[in-house]
Amino acid sequence: MKKTTILIAIILLIGIKINAQELTCKDFKIGQFYIPTTEELKDFTIIKNDSIQNFEIQLDSTVTKTVIERKKNTQTEWINGIGNGQPAYEKIEWIDDCTYRLTYDESKMELDETEKWVNENNGIVVSKRKIEENCLFYTATMTSNNGEKFSQNGVICKK
Repeated sequence: MKKTTILIAIILLIGIKINAQELTCKDFKIGQFYIPTTEELKDFTIIKNDSIQNFEIQLDSTVTKTVIERKKNTQTEWINGIGNGQPAYEKIEWIDDCTYRLTYDESKMELDETEKWVNENNGIVVSKRKIEENCLFYTATMTSNNGEKFSQNGVICKK
């Protein structure tokens, strides 16, 4: 009886492992996602004239996560959930299944100075570092017109 129970448990575990689906970059192209606020988001790197500067920004403690609704070539970002405040509207230019460029959509919102600057400097390129469980870990990089590179690591998770 004990051997039968152990054997059934092993078969069930094998079945679960076989049926567990590993996510790929394609799973993060369309749908609803969230970006949790993590300590990693505080760290930025700037590369200018072969010098590297690391600095930390102060995160808004009232923000716990950003909710993203993504369609084929657009995404809408909501701070702390859909319906909270004004969303940010962005255009997505897919470079490959794991890499894309984000710019702000000036046809759907009035851009502030930072958003205008991002667009004027060809947007932000987001690329995959790894996928673990339901989350894609990424590096977001922007290269300014004068050659400075800004980068930040983060994570986006499938709901």
